[in-house]
Amino acid sequence: MQRIIMGANVSTWQEPNGSSLPPSQKKPQVIAFHSSAKWKVHFEALKQTSKLIVIDFTASWCGPCRYIEPAIYEFAAKYTDVEFVKIDVDELEVCILFASILLTKLIN
Repeated sequence: MQRIIMGANVSTWQEPNGSSLPPSQKKPQVIAFHSSAKWKVHFEALKQTSKLIVIDFTASWCGPCRYIEPAIYEFAAKYTDVEFVKIDVDELEVCILFASILLTKLIN
């Protein structure tokens, strides 16, 4: 069984024996945040660049969220110049408010 090892800012894919997959077989990088503080620092740093960011607001109980997850990883593999971020709204509820404020500012 394969497993995901969570780190400070990133999630990495590892085989059951503990070894990382070879680069050609690694899952595309989708950064999962488990701390609002780390997410805010990362987001502030991204605002200083022109890099495109795709944020997947998800929940472990959400069927459609689980359904779309493989597509997120496919896009991350295809568009390596784009930052893909995954945020579980149950873990980081404050991010829901943050996202609504951000979208309001972008629209206006």
